Amino acid sequence: MYFRFNSRLEFPALAQALCADLAEDVIDWDSENVYEWMYVDLPDLDFSLNISREHGWADVDDEILDQHAGDDQKLREIVQPGPVYVFGWNRERSEYVDELPDALPSFIADRIGVDVSVFSGRINVDLPDGEPLMVIRSNTTT
Repeated sequence: MYFRFNSRLEFPALAQALCADLAEDVIDWDSENVYEWMYVDLPDLDFSLNISREHGWADVDDEILDQHAGDDQKLREIVQPGPVYVFGWNRERSEYVDELPDALPSFIADRIGVDVSVFSGRINVDLPDGEPLMVIRSNTTT
């Protein structure tokens, strides 16, 4: 099982929205040419949430980046990150956690203020997601 939602939050802010006690300097977060990812450990879970997305920077022409160098606000307006994907990952055993708690999509939806699509199976970046099993609406969406 995995989840998908849209958010323009920077990844450290996303992690802190899920776990308010999390200090930015302890967030296990990284990126490469196209993707960014992080692990978030919630107190009630015995596994990590693996959270990833296409960060959107690879789609911005170098000329645009040069033109707005130093204007972080403008660059954040230009960059369009892809959907955020979440799945369970046991870091001790390096394996997927296929069954996620029923309350987890609602928790994510309400903490971040997004609608969360729930999918069966495992994420496969080479295949489209298909239709979600359900969409959990945020109680805090404005």
